[in-house]
Amino acid sequence: MTVLTLAVACSALVAYSLLGRWFSARLITAPMALLVIGALSFGVIDSIDVAGEAVHVLAEVTLVLILFHDASTVRIRSLRHDFGPPLRLLAIGFPLALLATLATSWWLLPSIGLYGALLIAASITPTDAGLGAPTVLNPAVPVRVRRALNVESGLNDGLATPLVLFALTAVTAESGKEIPEVLQFAVRPLLLGGVVGVVGAVVLALLLDTVQRRKLASKGAAPITIMLIPFALFLVASLVDANIFIAAFVGGLAFGAVSKSLAARPDESQLLETASDIASWVVWFLAGGLAVEVFAGGISWQSVAIALLALTALRMIPVALSLMGLGFRTPTIAFIGWFGPRGLATVVFALLIVEELGVASPIVEPIVLTLAIGVIVSVFAHGASAKPLANRYGVWVKRRQPAAEVREVSAPPSRGQVWTSGDDAGA
Repeated sequence: MTVLTLAVACSALVAYSLLGRWFSARLITAPMALLVIGALSFGVIDSIDVAGEAVHVLAEVTLVLILFHDASTVRIRSLRHDFGPPLRLLAIGFPLALLATLATSWWLLPSIGLYGALLIAASITPTDAGLGAPTVLNPAVPVRVRRALNVESGLNDGLATPLVLFALTAVTAESGKEIPEVLQFAVRPLLLGGVVGVVGAVVLALLLDTVQRRKLASKGAAPITIMLIPFALFLVASLVDANIFIAAFVGGLAFGAVSKSLAARPDESQLLETASDIASWVVWFLAGGLAVEVFAGGISWQSVAIALLALTALRMIPVALSLMGLGFRTPTIAFIGWFGPRGLATVVFALLIVEELGVASPIVEPIVLTLAIGVIVSVFAHGASAKPLANRYGVWVKRRQPAAEVREVSAPPSRGQVWTSGDDAGA
């Protein structure tokens, strides 16, 4: 990237930060604005090297930050009195949606093979907590529904990551290599990443609690420490050849479960959230350049069909099946089914696919094209509909008072305050 492109990116970030409320009132989200500005910048001023080292490192760091933050803010213990909806979405809805997308991708794009179809399914199925902020932060939406969406989006990208990595390993494996050999090659970094994440996060959580209890830390040290933990896990995992994403995700779960400091003062993770949001905004700008590169080769109806189905039927039907028997009314099931936006995790997975397989690989273009279409449609469709539909759904709930939806539970900590105006935040 040239200095001019960097200046445009920086100006765009500053402009949206200053005028966020104005943009939000007009249903223009940060991903919308940055995608368009990035596409114009890389289409007119500059070109992007999607397989470049800088883009790859930025994508990795951003996903590590988001995986750790989202996992750490999901209070597993707080779900013990109402674990049904989020557990069903993750344990039933997510696998069903992934399998349905896998079958559809393999059917419509047979040339990419089974593992190519798995790459599409595992990359496009996870939902994005940041893009869903106008929904999960809107007090008009019942807490129980917001918590289900928040927990689902906070954890399903971590569940998808091993599948993406396994599919990448299988695709890049030597011709004729048996599946057990591929598994042996892929499983060790995943297991080691889990060990690094658990041990590192637990040690650092206990250390942070100890120094705060004994008042050894300076004021404001906790937010900085929490922000640096995912970077520490990233570096340690890299040194021992462990999987950095699994280390971040598992580490976030362990830290959130063990840290008494974070449980008592959840706002101490705000600096981490701000860092991950800034990195996310930069990736959205780069995603505009990725879209320009991808669409230059043309658009196939198969990729369009897979992307649209993944956002609608292949998401909504599994969600409806997973929520059966909980007493939720049809508008609630439709609301949860629709608000499964695809965002940053899918973009980062697409960049990793390009970096690992190379632009010359014959399966890269249809895979990345499908992911790009899905993300772009989701950014605009979900971004524009989140606030009005959430308000409309809230009016219906207030009028009908459906028992299952309005059942009193504790409000979830939600990621995404930076993505929406202060007027949307609540409960």
